[in-house]
Amino acid sequence: MSFEPRDGSIVLGGIPWLARMIDKARAKADGTIEDYIYPCPKDQDLLKKLSLTAEEFSAIVAESNSDEEIVEKVKANYRG
Repeated sequence: MSFEPRDGSIVLGGIPWLARMIDKARAKADGTIEDYIYPCPKDQDLLKKLSLTAEEFSAIVAESNSDEEIVEKVKANYRG
């Protein structure tokens, strides 16, 4: 089965695009991202709003056990 991230319209923890970016960061880390790009320009826009680099976000995703844990770690810095 091929990788497909969640739809970009899904809002997670009040943050649009976050669910999709989480999926792509996980897929890049485990080598299953296929033709998707992380960080793409929309990912980069969200990363700026979160005051994070792609590397910092990837580390948060890697050390977190759930989407909820990721939201808790990034939400305080969100400027959307």
